[in-house]
Amino acid sequence: MSRYTRLERAVMDALVHDLRTEIPDLAGQFEDSRPSQRRNSGFGLFTEMIVDRGRPDLTSGPTGDLGTVHAMVGTLGDPIAFKARVRNGVLLGLMGDSYGQDTRSIDFSTVAFDQIFTVDEDARSIPFEPARQTLSAPLRDLHRHNDYLPSTHPAEPPPLVNVGALQRIQAVEADARHVPPAPTTPEVRIPTDQTSLLIGLWTVIGVTALLLVFVFRLPFTLGLFFAIIAGRAVKQASVLSAIRKALDNWQTSRVIGSD
Repeated sequence: MSRYTRLERAVMDALVHDLRTEIPDLAGQFEDSRPSQRRNSGFGLFTEMIVDRGRPDLTSGPTGDLGTVHAMVGTLGDPIAFKARVRNGVLLGLMGDSYGQDTRSIDFSTVAFDQIFTVDEDARSIPFEPARQTLSAPLRDLHRHNDYLPSTHPAEPPPLVNVGALQRIQAVEADARHVPPAPTTPEVRIPTDQTSLLIGLWTVIGVTALLLVFVFRLPFTLGLFFAIIAGRAVKQASVLSAIRKALDNWQTSRVIGSD
C-alpha cells in the first residue's frame, strides 16, 4: 500500500468509510493490495489494484463502481467523483470521473487536492474527516485476541522496606522518644520537728564552740559559756520557731531554684 499516491490513499480512506456497510472488508483488501496500472483518461483517472491472493476468497458481494466520494483536485473548477470498482465484493481498482473536465494535463501522482467529501441520499455534501474515522477490517479482526494481555488485576508485590544505616538510626531515635521518663527521687528535706531540730542546733553550737577554742584561741571558759548561753536560747519557743521558719523558707527556695 506504500506505493499508492497521496490522492489514492486519501480517497480510498473516504471510500472505506462510505462503503463500510456494503463492503465491510474493503479496508483490509486495500491494505493487502498493490497498484498495477494507472491511466489518465482525459476526463478522470483509473488505478487498477491487485489484492493479495493469500486473502480469503469472497464468493459473494456487490459488483460495480460504488461510492459517493468527491474531491477538489488541482485547479479544476468542479470536484472529481471517485468510486471503488469491485466484483463480488473484491476490490479491482479506483475510478475517478471529472464530469467532462479536461484532466490530460494533470499529473495525479503529485497533484494537490483538498475538500474530500461524500454525498448523502439528499445530495448534501458531508466533509470527510479522517481523524474521526476508524478503519476496520472484519476479517483481520477475527485474528485479534487478547489472551496474551496481562490480568487487569495483577498481584501487588510486597512493599519494599529500606533497612539501611539511616533507617536503623531513625528507629532507635523513635524508640528513645517513647521510653518513659525515669522516676525522680524526691529531695530529702531537713526535718523540722522540735527534737530533731534541737539536736541539730546543739550539734552546731558545740562545733562552733570547739572552733572558737581550738582555732581562734578563745579561752575554754568563754567557749563553754557561749555554748551554754546558745543552748538555752534555742530552747526558747520563739527562737526555735524563728529558726524552723527560716529553714522551711530556705528549703522552699532550693526546690524552686532547682526547677
